[in-house]
Amino acid sequence: MFRLSYVMYYWPFIRRLRSLLLDQQILRGRIDFYRWIGERTQQRVQTETQRPDFMTEILKHNGEKGAEMTPTEMNNNASIMITAGSETTATLLSGVTYCLLKNPEVMKKLKDEVRGKWKKYDDITLEEVNKAPYLIAVLQEALRYYPPLPTGFERRVGKGGEFVSGYFIPEDTAVCVSSSPTGRSPQNFKDPDSFIPERWTGDPRFVDDKKTSIQPFSVGPRNCLGKNLAYAEMRLILAKVAWSFDLELDPKSENWMEHKVFVVWKKPELAVHIREVERED
Repeated sequence: MFRLSYVMYYWPFIRRLRSLLLDQQILRGRIDFYRWIGERTQQRVQTETQRPDFMTEILKHNGEKGAEMTPTEMNNNASIMITAGSETTATLLSGVTYCLLKNPEVMKKLKDEVRGKWKKYDDITLEEVNKAPYLIAVLQEALRYYPPLPTGFERRVGKGGEFVSGYFIPEDTAVCVSSSPTGRSPQNFKDPDSFIPERWTGDPRFVDDKKTSIQPFSVGPRNCLGKNLAYAEMRLILAKVAWSFDLELDPKSENWMEHKVFVVWKKPELAVHIREVERED
């Protein structure tokens, strides 16, 4: 079904057959989703709040310098922020949680760092999480091992075509480097199917790893605008969870990572038992 959507994108005349070719339930789901986005966005526009968010700055400056976002444009931007700004981060955090629970020695190192570095929950701030090297390495390894967008980012070949790795690619062809096979390739990484954060901390065993091959946010002028926000969110959330709770994987999620890809991962439920850490005052 997703492949059919791509075909309709590249061959516009097929869009006329959309109602016949696409499953009606999927279409209704997309319509309901965008309607929900619009309702929530306009509800936020009409609500005064003391808590700053993305919409605060949009409303504050809308109309300045001769540019003004229409309600439709606000809805479309909200859709991008919700899908690209929350689903991807949630996917990465789900994946790293599973990897940590399947590798207890890694989980112990992470907890030792987090719980040894910060004595109080409120000490864990956006600035502080950038000073936790093992935490950062765990997340970087998760981006290699379980990238939120495993299929990569498409680019279109320019006029006249291009040679890629010795092969001629005609103009207007969609090309990409898929993140998941790149990160799991033995040509790029030693022990690629093992979750080893130490490869990002200078361990000499991994000196030949091609670390620059991992570009989960793409590269160049069209790389992800929200990259820094995503790094901040995932570091802060994982640090606070590791500091606050002990986790245990439920047996029914033992093989959780065995799922399919449809542009993004089609994730099943990740069942985890959570116990709050008891600390002496």
